[in-house]
Amino acid sequence: MKRKLCLIVALMMALTFTVGLTGCGETPAANPEPVNIADLEGPDLHFTPEDWPRIDGATALAPYYEAMAAELLGMDIEEARQYVLCNKTDGAYENLLAGEVDMIFCSLPSEYFKQCAIDQGFEYDMTPFLNGAFVFFVNKDNPVDSITLKQAHDIYAGKITNWSELGGKDEPIVAFQRPNNSGSQTGLYEYIISEDELMEAPSEQVFGAMDEIVDAVSSYDNGKGSIGYSYYYYVTNMHYQEDIKLLAINDILPSDETIANGTYPIINPSYVIIDAKTPADSPLRDIIAWIVSEKGQYVGKQAGYVPREECE
Repeated sequence: MKRKLCLIVALMMALTFTVGLTGCGETPAANPEPVNIADLEGPDLHFTPEDWPRIDGATALAPYYEAMAAELLGMDIEEARQYVLCNKTDGAYENLLAGEVDMIFCSLPSEYFKQCAIDQGFEYDMTPFLNGAFVFFVNKDNPVDSITLKQAHDIYAGKITNWSELGGKDEPIVAFQRPNNSGSQTGLYEYIISEDELMEAPSEQVFGAMDEIVDAVSSYDNGKGSIGYSYYYYVTNMHYQEDIKLLAINDILPSDETIANGTYPIINPSYVIIDAKTPADSPLRDIIAWIVSEKGQYVGKQAGYVPREECE
């Protein structure tokens, strides 16, 4: 199953390189002009499969760390893929805490994984390296184009229950959710609403995988009146559906430009995470230095992400 998921991710990444989607209904952004990575600033690193670290991460970041592995191992991406895992956010954190992997690529840890680390005496060393955005989306036929942060909060608190309250049709709001400890549910708690304020959702409105919540909102039968949330890169590059549209927040639509200039209200950094006790001379530290250098940032931009360096 892990390999199947990573294969799907890779195919979608290839589509990203070809199509270059940046947002639902927006003009595609051009990838940077191809350059020789060796000419860019950053450590000159080369690994073999024997000395390559154990790497895991979130689905939405798999195109980055697969491309990174290909570059540092000197392989094409199909071959390099076997040297990384793709266990999603919760699985990656579990594996890091259990000592089963050395490095993960994820968004912030949930409260549960923060507490797990405290209980184990484990300290996360978290380095931001890409900027993304936490986004809401609705069916394309929904006339509502923008909501405020407070309205997003009140939808998920159960205080706003009909689209007519937001200038839309007179129909109930069906607010889909993700499971606790998933990356996007952690984002909901971090940026929108605390867990104790969140309304309880029926089991059929909680989706275990990110693609499922996107598909549900895009479908004719289930999408009517529904709203979902995810991360910008995943929705626009990895699992794009023409039957959904991203909502503007406070009248600002998420895009490469509004993420890079920081005007979109819900900026979500991505992190490369290791054990804080990792020695200073560890190869893991060298990889992190490469990731935040021009070389690593270029790989991110080629894959369609917004590099952290553009947001400083």
